[in-house]
Amino acid sequence: MRQVGPERPSSFPLLRLALVALLSGCAGRGGNEPPAPTVVASYQPHEAAYSGVTHGRVEQTFNNQVAESEFGLKYFLRVEAVQAQAALDVTFTLDSITEATGFPGGSITARVDSAGGAVFTARLARDGALEDFDGGPSSGSLVGELADRVFEQFFPRIPPTGAEPGMQWSDTLTSEATVGGVENTVQSTNQYRATEWMSFAGRQALHIEAISEYTFSGSGVQAGQDFTLEGQGRRHFHQYLSENGVFLGFVSADTANAEAHLTDAGITIPVRQIRADTLSISW
Repeated sequence: MRQVGPERPSSFPLLRLALVALLSGCAGRGGNEPPAPTVVASYQPHEAAYSGVTHGRVEQTFNNQVAESEFGLKYFLRVEAVQAQAALDVTFTLDSITEATGFPGGSITARVDSAGGAVFTARLARDGALEDFDGGPSSGSLVGELADRVFEQFFPRIPPTGAEPGMQWSDTLTSEATVGGVENTVQSTNQYRATEWMSFAGRQALHIEAISEYTFSGSGVQAGQDFTLEGQGRRHFHQYLSENGVFLGFVSADTANAEAHLTDAGITIPVRQIRADTLSISW
Protein backbone atom coordinates (compact mmCIF):
# COMPACT_ATOMS: atom_id res chain seq x y z
CA MET A 1 0.00 0.00 0.00
CA ARG A 2 1.21 3.49 -0.77
CA GLN A 3 1.17 6.08 1.96
CA VAL A 4 1.83 9.59 0.80
CA GLY A 5 1.99 12.76 2.83
CA PRO A 6 2.98 15.88 0.94
CA GLU A 7 5.01 18.52 2.69
CA ARG A 8 7.27 21.38 1.70
CA PRO A 9 10.92 20.91 2.63
CA SER A 10 12.99 23.88 3.70
CA SER A 11 15.82 22.94 1.37
CA PHE A 12 16.28 20.73 -1.70
CA PRO A 13 19.34 18.71 -2.83
CA LEU A 14 20.65 18.96 -6.34
CA LEU A 15 18.60 16.88 -8.84
CA ARG A 16 15.77 17.42 -11.27
CA LEU A 17 12.47 15.64 -12.00
CA ALA A 18 9.66 16.69 -14.32
CA LEU A 19 5.98 17.37 -13.74
CA VAL A 20 2.85 18.11 -15.75
CA ALA A 21 1.85 21.41 -17.42
CA LEU A 22 -1.22 23.19 -18.80
CA LEU A 23 -1.28 26.16 -21.19
CA SER A 24 -1.85 29.46 -19.44
CA GLY A 25 -5.23 31.02 -19.99
CA CYS A 26 -3.60 34.44 -20.24
CA ALA A 27 -3.20 36.38 -23.45
CA GLY A 28 -0.23 35.74 -25.73
CA ARG A 29 3.04 37.60 -25.53
CA GLY A 30 2.61 39.22 -28.91
CA GLY A 31 3.46 38.17 -32.45
CA ASN A 32 3.06 34.44 -33.23
CA GLU A 33 4.50 33.21 -29.93
CA PRO A 34 2.22 30.85 -27.94
CA PRO A 35 1.25 31.76 -24.37
CA ALA A 36 3.82 30.73 -21.79
CA PRO A 37 2.71 27.67 -19.73
CA THR A 38 2.24 28.21 -16.03
CA VAL A 39 0.81 25.49 -13.75
CA VAL A 40 0.34 21.81 -14.52
CA ALA A 41 -2.86 21.32 -12.55
CA SER A 42 -3.47 17.58 -13.05
CA TYR A 43 -3.10 14.65 -15.43
CA GLN A 44 -5.43 14.55 -18.42
CA PRO A 45 -6.94 11.70 -20.51
CA HIS A 46 -4.48 10.58 -23.16
CA GLU A 47 -2.99 7.67 -25.08
CA ALA A 48 0.75 7.38 -25.73
CA ALA A 49 3.51 4.92 -26.63
CA TYR A 50 6.94 4.78 -24.99
CA SER A 51 10.30 3.08 -25.43
CA GLY A 52 12.37 2.25 -22.38
CA VAL A 53 15.89 1.03 -21.66
CA THR A 54 17.49 -0.14 -18.43
CA HIS A 55 21.13 -1.05 -17.77
CA GLY A 56 22.79 -2.16 -14.58
CA ARG A 57 25.62 -3.92 -12.81
CA VAL A 58 25.63 -6.06 -9.67
CA GLU A 59 28.75 -6.63 -7.55
CA GLN A 60 28.94 -9.32 -4.84
CA THR A 61 31.90 -9.79 -2.51
CA PHE A 62 32.69 -13.22 -1.03
CA ASN A 63 35.99 -14.45 0.44
CA ASN A 64 37.58 -11.16 -0.68
CA GLN A 65 36.60 -11.95 -4.29
CA VAL A 66 34.32 -9.59 -6.24
CA ALA A 67 31.92 -11.18 -8.73
CA GLU A 68 30.32 -8.81 -11.24
CA SER A 69 27.35 -9.31 -13.53
CA GLU A 70 25.56 -6.97 -15.90
CA PHE A 71 21.96 -6.84 -17.07
CA GLY A 72 20.01 -4.92 -19.69
CA LEU A 73 16.47 -4.57 -20.94
CA LYS A 74 14.79 -2.76 -23.85
CA TYR A 75 11.00 -2.61 -24.09
CA PHE A 76 8.05 -0.86 -25.74
CA LEU A 77 4.98 0.21 -23.79
CA ARG A 78 1.54 1.69 -24.50
CA VAL A 79 -0.39 3.69 -21.91
CA GLU A 80 -4.04 4.75 -22.08
CA ALA A 81 -5.69 7.01 -19.49
CA VAL A 82 -9.46 7.56 -19.67
CA GLN A 83 -11.63 9.74 -17.47
CA ALA A 84 -13.32 7.96 -14.54
CA GLN A 85 -15.17 10.49 -12.38
CA ALA A 86 -12.54 12.48 -10.43
CA ALA A 87 -9.64 10.21 -11.49
CA LEU A 88 -8.32 8.40 -14.57
CA ASP A 89 -8.40 4.68 -15.32
CA VAL A 90 -4.99 3.72 -16.71
CA THR A 91 -4.04 0.66 -18.76
CA PHE A 92 -0.37 -0.28 -19.32
CA THR A 93 0.24 -2.70 -22.21
CA LEU A 94 3.75 -4.09 -22.67
CA ASP A 95 3.99 -4.46 -26.45
CA SER A 96 7.33 -6.26 -26.41
CA ILE A 97 10.73 -6.76 -24.85
CA THR A 98 13.26 -6.69 -27.67
CA GLU A 99 16.43 -7.25 -25.65
CA ALA A 100 17.07 -8.81 -22.25
CA THR A 101 20.40 -9.93 -20.83
CA GLY A 102 21.72 -10.95 -17.45
CA PHE A 103 18.46 -11.38 -15.50
CA PRO A 104 18.39 -14.43 -13.20
CA GLY A 105 15.72 -17.10 -13.20
CA GLY A 106 15.81 -19.38 -16.23
CA SER A 107 15.62 -19.00 -19.99
CA ILE A 108 15.75 -15.37 -21.04
CA THR A 109 14.33 -16.22 -24.48
CA ALA A 110 11.25 -17.93 -23.06
CA ARG A 111 10.61 -15.11 -20.62
CA VAL A 112 10.97 -12.44 -23.32
CA ASP A 113 8.64 -14.31 -25.68
CA SER A 114 5.95 -14.59 -22.99
CA ALA A 115 6.21 -10.93 -21.96
CA GLY A 116 4.54 -9.33 -24.99
CA GLY A 117 0.95 -8.32 -24.39
CA ALA A 118 1.15 -8.22 -20.58
CA VAL A 119 -1.47 -5.77 -19.29
CA PHE A 120 -1.64 -3.81 -16.02
CA THR A 121 -4.45 -1.56 -14.80
CA ALA A 122 -4.63 1.14 -12.13
CA ARG A 123 -6.51 4.22 -10.99
CA LEU A 124 -4.57 7.48 -11.45
CA ALA A 125 -5.26 10.27 -8.97
CA ARG A 126 -4.85 13.96 -9.81
CA ASP A 127 -1.46 14.06 -8.07
CA GLY A 128 0.05 11.10 -9.98
CA ALA A 129 -0.57 8.40 -7.35
CA LEU A 130 -1.51 4.99 -8.79
CA GLU A 131 -4.05 3.00 -6.79
CA ASP A 132 -5.43 -0.53 -7.21
CA PHE A 133 -2.48 -1.50 -9.38
CA ASP A 134 -3.06 -5.00 -10.78
CA GLY A 135 -2.28 -7.43 -13.59
CA GLY A 136 0.57 -9.10 -15.43
CA PRO A 137 2.46 -12.25 -14.49
CA SER A 138 4.30 -12.95 -11.24
CA SER A 139 6.72 -10.44 -9.76
CA GLY A 140 9.64 -12.81 -10.29
CA SER A 141 9.48 -12.39 -14.08
CA LEU A 142 10.98 -9.76 -16.33
CA VAL A 143 7.57 -8.13 -16.52
CA GLY A 144 7.47 -8.10 -12.73
CA GLU A 145 10.79 -6.24 -12.69
CA LEU A 146 9.27 -3.57 -14.94
CA ALA A 147 6.04 -3.44 -12.94
CA ASP A 148 7.92 -2.80 -9.69
CA ARG A 149 10.51 -0.48 -11.14
CA VAL A 150 8.63 1.54 -13.78
CA PHE A 151 4.89 0.94 -14.07
CA GLU A 152 3.86 1.31 -10.41
CA GLN A 153 5.82 4.57 -10.12
CA PHE A 154 5.17 5.73 -13.68
CA PHE A 155 3.67 9.19 -13.22
CA PRO A 156 5.58 11.95 -11.39
CA ARG A 157 3.93 13.04 -8.17
CA ILE A 158 2.68 16.62 -8.07
CA PRO A 159 1.13 18.72 -5.28
CA PRO A 160 -2.70 18.89 -5.03
CA THR A 161 -2.55 22.50 -6.25
CA GLY A 162 -0.49 21.57 -9.32
CA ALA A 163 3.16 22.18 -10.19
CA GLU A 164 5.05 25.11 -11.65
CA PRO A 165 8.70 26.24 -11.82
CA GLY A 166 10.17 27.06 -8.42
CA MET A 167 7.91 24.78 -6.38
CA GLN A 168 9.35 22.23 -3.94
CA TRP A 169 7.57 19.36 -2.18
CA SER A 170 8.18 15.90 -0.72
CA ASP A 171 6.41 12.64 0.07
CA THR A 172 6.98 9.27 1.68
CA LEU A 173 6.13 5.91 0.15
CA THR A 174 5.88 2.33 1.35
CA SER A 175 5.63 -0.37 -1.31
CA GLU A 176 6.45 -3.96 -2.19
CA ALA A 177 9.08 -4.55 -4.86
CA THR A 178 11.49 -7.16 -6.19
CA VAL A 179 15.07 -6.29 -5.22
CA GLY A 180 17.84 -8.74 -6.17
CA GLY A 181 15.19 -11.33 -7.09
CA VAL A 182 13.66 -11.12 -3.59
CA GLU A 183 10.28 -9.71 -2.51
CA ASN A 184 11.08 -6.69 -0.37
CA THR A 185 9.32 -3.98 1.56
CA VAL A 186 10.65 -0.65 0.32
CA GLN A 187 10.32 2.62 2.24
CA SER A 188 11.36 5.82 0.50
CA THR A 189 11.54 9.53 1.22
CA ASN A 190 11.31 11.61 -1.94
CA GLN A 191 12.10 15.27 -2.53
CA TYR A 192 11.04 17.13 -5.67
CA ARG A 193 11.61 20.48 -7.32
CA ALA A 194 10.05 21.83 -10.49
CA THR A 195 12.73 23.86 -12.24
CA GLU A 196 11.80 25.26 -15.65
CA TRP A 197 9.99 24.82 -18.94
CA MET A 198 12.18 23.23 -21.60
CA SER A 199 12.08 21.01 -24.69
CA PHE A 200 11.89 17.23 -24.25
CA ALA A 201 10.96 14.65 -26.91
CA GLY A 202 10.09 17.53 -29.25
CA ARG A 203 7.54 19.03 -26.85
CA GLN A 204 7.42 21.77 -24.26
CA ALA A 205 7.87 20.13 -20.87
CA LEU A 206 8.04 20.99 -17.19
CA HIS A 207 11.31 19.61 -15.83
CA ILE A 208 11.26 18.16 -12.32
CA GLU A 209 14.31 17.13 -10.32
CA ALA A 210 13.97 14.50 -7.61
CA ILE A 211 15.99 12.49 -5.14
CA SER A 212 14.65 9.34 -3.54
CA GLU A 213 16.41 7.84 -0.53
CA TYR A 214 15.12 4.40 0.38
CA THR A 215 15.61 1.32 2.52
CA PHE A 216 14.51 -2.23 1.74
CA SER A 217 14.34 -5.59 3.50
CA GLY A 218 13.10 -9.04 2.54
CA SER A 219 13.85 -12.74 2.50
CA GLY A 220 13.84 -15.63 0.07
CA VAL A 221 15.43 -18.87 -1.10
CA GLN A 222 18.20 -19.12 -3.69
CA ALA A 223 20.06 -22.30 -4.69
CA GLY A 224 18.34 -24.05 -1.80
CA GLN A 225 19.64 -21.53 0.74
CA ASP A 226 17.39 -19.39 2.94
CA PHE A 227 18.59 -15.81 3.04
CA THR A 228 17.58 -12.29 3.99
CA LEU A 229 18.42 -9.08 2.16
CA GLU A 230 18.67 -5.64 3.74
CA GLY A 231 19.98 -2.44 2.26
CA GLN A 232 19.56 1.17 1.28
CA GLY A 233 19.96 3.28 -1.82
CA ARG A 234 19.56 6.61 -3.52
CA ARG A 235 17.87 7.31 -6.84
CA HIS A 236 18.18 10.53 -8.86
CA PHE A 237 15.38 11.44 -11.31
CA HIS A 238 14.81 13.86 -14.14
CA GLN A 239 11.14 13.68 -15.19
CA TYR A 240 9.21 15.59 -17.84
CA LEU A 241 5.53 16.52 -18.12
CA SER A 242 3.81 18.23 -21.00
CA GLU A 243 1.80 21.40 -20.64
CA ASN A 244 -1.45 19.48 -21.28
CA GLY A 245 -0.95 16.87 -18.57
CA VAL A 246 0.88 14.03 -20.39
CA PHE A 247 3.95 12.28 -19.00
CA LEU A 248 6.77 12.50 -21.56
CA GLY A 249 9.52 10.41 -19.96
CA PHE A 250 12.33 10.28 -17.44
CA VAL A 251 16.02 9.60 -16.87
CA SER A 252 17.20 8.09 -13.58
CA ALA A 253 20.36 6.77 -11.93
CA ASP A 254 20.28 4.50 -8.90
CA THR A 255 22.89 3.08 -6.52
CA ALA A 256 22.01 0.58 -3.77
CA ASN A 257 24.12 -1.22 -1.18
CA ALA A 258 22.86 -4.29 0.65
CA GLU A 259 23.87 -7.33 2.66
CA ALA A 260 22.61 -10.82 1.88
CA HIS A 261 22.65 -13.05 4.97
CA LEU A 262 22.73 -16.81 4.33
CA THR A 263 20.81 -17.94 7.39
CA ASP A 264 21.94 -21.56 7.73
CA ALA A 265 25.56 -20.99 6.73
CA GLY A 266 26.02 -17.87 8.85
CA ILE A 267 27.54 -16.02 5.87
CA THR A 268 27.06 -12.36 4.96
CA ILE A 269 27.65 -11.23 1.36
CA PRO A 270 27.88 -7.48 0.54
CA VAL A 271 25.95 -6.58 -2.62
CA ARG A 272 26.12 -3.37 -4.64
CA GLN A 273 23.85 -2.52 -7.58
CA ILE A 274 24.19 0.39 -10.00
CA ARG A 275 21.30 0.99 -12.39
CA ALA A 276 20.26 3.53 -15.04
CA ASP A 277 16.79 3.80 -16.61
CA THR A 278 15.43 5.92 -19.44
CA LEU A 279 11.92 6.22 -20.85
CA SER A 280 10.75 8.47 -23.68
CA ILE A 281 7.42 9.04 -25.39
CA SER A 282 7.33 8.10 -29.07
CA TRP A 283 3.84 9.39 -29.91
